[in-house]
Amino acid sequence: MKFLVLSDLHMKSTMVGDIKNNSRAVGAYYVTQEARKIGIDATNIDYFLSWPKELLLKSMLTWFGDEKECIIGYSGSIDASGRDYYKTLVQELQKDIPQLKVMLGGFREPQGDSSWIDLMLIGRCTNILLDYLKGNDISQFQVHTDPPCYKNPTGTIMEPPVYNIVREEDFWQPQELMTIETALGCKFNCSFCGYDYRNNKKPTLNTVDRIVESMQSAYDLGGITNFFLADDTINEVDSKLELLGEVKRQLTFEPWLMSFARMDIIGAKPHQVDLLNECNLHGLYFGIESMNPAVTKTIRKGGKPEKNYETMRLIKQNMPEAFTYGNFIMGLTGDSEKSIWEHAENIVNEQLLTSAGTFTLRIYSNLLNDEIKSEFDKDPAKYGYNIIDSKYYVDPKLGYDSDYWENDWTNREEAQQLNIKINNYFAKYLESVFSAHEISSMKALLPNMSWGEYNNQIVFAQGVQDNMMQKYIKDKSNWLLT
Repeated sequence: MKFLVLSDLHMKSTMVGDIKNNSRAVGAYYVTQEARKIGIDATNIDYFLSWPKELLLKSMLTWFGDEKECIIGYSGSIDASGRDYYKTLVQELQKDIPQLKVMLGGFREPQGDSSWIDLMLIGRCTNILLDYLKGNDISQFQVHTDPPCYKNPTGTIMEPPVYNIVREEDFWQPQELMTIETALGCKFNCSFCGYDYRNNKKPTLNTVDRIVESMQSAYDLGGITNFFLADDTINEVDSKLELLGEVKRQLTFEPWLMSFARMDIIGAKPHQVDLLNECNLHGLYFGIESMNPAVTKTIRKGGKPEKNYETMRLIKQNMPEAFTYGNFIMGLTGDSEKSIWEHAENIVNEQLLTSAGTFTLRIYSNLLNDEIKSEFDKDPAKYGYNIIDSKYYVDPKLGYDSDYWENDWTNREEAQQLNIKINNYFAKYLESVFSAHEISSMKALLPNMSWGEYNNQIVFAQGVQDNMMQKYIKDKSNWLLT
């Protein structure tokens, strides 16, 4: 049996142009890695949307060769933008490999025509994939029949946090950003959040050895020093930061780390600033969401405005070289435009964050799978939202419907207009125009710049990224064709 996994980078639209989120889908490499452990001949093809189509087809056909059991998978959201292109590739491949089995993985339910797909895996379910590859019965996990879709029971963690051991055939390069998890699960239960492992009181921790092996192999074979830690909250417990401190001590290089963090926890545990410094976690994405006390209780986010300001000052003083990003949600019930502007101006006046941004509240009341529904999605009225039309808005990047809603002070359209104004304000007056994800990519592509210097480097970074992808395509195609 041969198992081929395709994936691609996701495009991010910044204030100064488009840049791809320069982090490969490490989950794709993880499932490939686990498939090899059970004796499957497996490999990955990345950046597949950037390959010349004929070269891509020739490379895949050559690699599959005369194998009688061929499986191809696409790693990404089931709604991802590359799905249609994936379909055309599959149809071309099946002209020469009629026995080819087609797999799709992601965290959403099926969208659109899926008749050409043999198997869909929803959410984290490496265990189901491995059982399928072994020929075991997976019917107990089936949740849809047309097409066949499988997932683990809601909230059930069946695998360790994702880590990837880099191989020579992966052709990673120094300009790339690698994603790793220190733990799987989040003990918090924010009412707007659709993370399927939230409200998990005992997150499953990765091991020091696994993280060290993953980071060290990335450095030894690819020269990678920048890592994004995909934990929902990296500082929810001190043990995560202590684990990373031990990882850093065992590495032969200095890593630069970025992750999601909660400001209210640092406020309650100011000693975490020292732990963050000790493990080189100098990129912090804070989901602040709102500074309005009338809102924070409803969304289950702690931290009074005065305490949040105090914590921002503490971080700025003790982590002067850190990149700090604050995210805010436009449209939360109980908020007001006056309050939003007041806190935005306070942040700008004191330059309390390196960068900040906002997004308009999204409600998806028509999702089929409860595990990716937020409390807002499940019962909008309870949280003050009147759903005007659950099929009103289609996100061109995500590809699924978002409800049109209204609440006590605004609606989706008005909130979106405010979203644009606040984003433009932060971009104009804070040091950086980039979000945490974007700056991680920029730093990997163009090291050794100040945060403000990156604002004018998007075109140069795009060129570096394109050259990097072209080198990968050349190296990977040569490997597949030999």
